[in-house]
Amino acid sequence: MARNEQRRDGLLRRKIILRTEELRGLHGHTREQPKEAAGLNIPNMETGENFPNLTLLSIICSYCKISLDEFFAPMSYLPKG
Repeated sequence: MARNEQRRDGLLRRKIILRTEELRGLHGHTREQPKEAAGLNIPNMETGENFPNLTLLSIICSYCKISLDEFFAPMSYLPKG
């Protein structure tokens, strides 16, 4: 794999997007509210334009007042080996 080439996992991306959408719904937030309040570009992430990294997920968790454990807890995911 080339140095600048990043591995992508479509299933993981989709699960993260669905969880983010779920959290927004639980808190009654639009896609724009997290962007305005915390600088989170949720629309770009939810459309798949940007793949979220751990820093972004940590900011999302902080914004939603949950831990990373709570973010990932409802997901069942086994990466393909």
